[in-house]
Amino acid sequence: MLDKFRNMWRAIVLLFLVNSVLAEEEDYKIVTLGDGIVKGEKYWDGEFYQFFGIPYATLPKGRDRFQAPLPVEPWEGILDASKKTTICHQCYYTGDNNDEIMLDGEDDCLVINLLTPKVASDDNLVPVVVYIHSGAFSGGSGNMAHFNYLARHDVITVSFNYRLGAFGFACLGNKEIPGNAGLKDQVAALRWINKNIKNFGGDPNQVTLAGFSVGAAMAELLSLSEATTGLFNKLILESGSALAPFTINRNPLATAKNVALSLGYNGTDSLDELTEFYLNATVNDLAEKSLNYYLKNSTFGFAPCIENIIEGIEPTITESPYELMRKGFNKDIAIITGFSNMEGISRSIKFGEWREDMNEDFSEFLPADLKFKDEKSKNDLIREIKQYYFQGKEVKADTLQNYVNYFSDSMFKYNIMRSANLRAKMTKKPVYVYQFSYVGKLNIEHNYMDRLKGASHRDQTAYVLDFFGWSNNYKDLDTRERMTMMWTDFVKYENPTAFESSLIPFKWLPYTSENQNYLEIDKKLQMKTGLFVEEWKFWNKIYEKYYWNPTAPQLSDIKK
Repeated sequence: MLDKFRNMWRAIVLLFLVNSVLAEEEDYKIVTLGDGIVKGEKYWDGEFYQFFGIPYATLPKGRDRFQAPLPVEPWEGILDASKKTTICHQCYYTGDNNDEIMLDGEDDCLVINLLTPKVASDDNLVPVVVYIHSGAFSGGSGNMAHFNYLARHDVITVSFNYRLGAFGFACLGNKEIPGNAGLKDQVAALRWINKNIKNFGGDPNQVTLAGFSVGAAMAELLSLSEATTGLFNKLILESGSALAPFTINRNPLATAKNVALSLGYNGTDSLDELTEFYLNATVNDLAEKSLNYYLKNSTFGFAPCIENIIEGIEPTITESPYELMRKGFNKDIAIITGFSNMEGISRSIKFGEWREDMNEDFSEFLPADLKFKDEKSKNDLIREIKQYYFQGKEVKADTLQNYVNYFSDSMFKYNIMRSANLRAKMTKKPVYVYQFSYVGKLNIEHNYMDRLKGASHRDQTAYVLDFFGWSNNYKDLDTRERMTMMWTDFVKYENPTAFESSLIPFKWLPYTSENQNYLEIDKKLQMKTGLFVEEWKFWNKIYEKYYWNPTAPQLSDIKK
């Protein structure tokens, strides 16, 4: 009876809107969803409408705080979809240890944002691109960038929030805290899109999942999950991979225990007691201790985990991503993947401190996804790495480029190329690989601009999206135009150079096992071969010998 009344009420509201808003239909767009009615506003400088802060799920509370999200609670009236400030609980990183911790966020944070071109309609469904934001698993939001440069190419762009830090990625492997709540939020968002995107003029059968940094890592993880079957058919990965050392926490129980100890936990190895501690911990404490942007082993603390199979709980990932890729799970999916040429600049903020620490104990800086049978094996490898990157000498002020190269290769480039090679062997779909080397006004500023001429981690994304930077330099604008054209052509046609133009006068050739083509994105675009060849040989030999395949948490892990 209630549903009948609600539907009748909506029909009356829609009739009123048709009669009263016709005069300003160019300025607003009204969309009716199963859970309520939303109103979006036309973007001031483009032919598309903006919807911000639409609920896609409800956050579980109390002792269920680490469980999968709940369905949306329907609303009455018209939701003015204009709120851009909603974020999930997090602390802001300033880089200064003396700064006061700044907590922000709210419980009702599971919201989604859409930019919808005017041409999108029931009779003209357009493709959809969905971005997962970055933030080292503990920060950021769906509004940390704006998506107008993509939307103007007549695709619907979508972003959303998900739970962060301990709230999203604490993983004890039991029923109370099974792990990957943040990934489960992302699955819920994709299901919401699949159910509702037609109402906005989007094609649910043409959805591309994209991400930058850890967002790219999670996008690729989701492509390996049975929970997302049929929810998207293409991937765009910018500076991130499911095979990165930071993507899967190898010992989430130890992480959870160490964080708890820092908050006053009594230190027992009881899983039940640790569980109760997390269920009762304050939001402030968990948010503050979730902030780990710069750990020496190329991880960020809380991160996705391999889940135990628990009755009544739908998992997202239950096997090693590497094993799933090697077996060809969901292999026929088209992909754009790549990195900036100097990803390791993102670690340069720690160069002054870490170079001393590297000389004292380099083992702390080995990637976290390597495991050794004994100390001799580890020390032998350290000598190899120090010889390869530092010529066997100490890390000093004049070895900044070597330091950047080490983190570029070990933290980002190797695992991205490892994924590309695995996919190229398995798939019938195209794999497009790029290296972004362009340096312009939209690149991230860093402390060594005078010494390092290259693109840092996630710099390419600043030309695809809008991180609220500004430039009127024609080379910057050309780079942005080229990238947004290629990205949206891929979203539309599964081909980033479907149409040649004066800016893109050639075809981007796929990367295959036989022909390892890649696109160099600099002041000019160039097709090349032979990306990361010598470094690949060096690191692949290491990973064939020492790779630590992740498994689900076991009780014995809590003592490690």
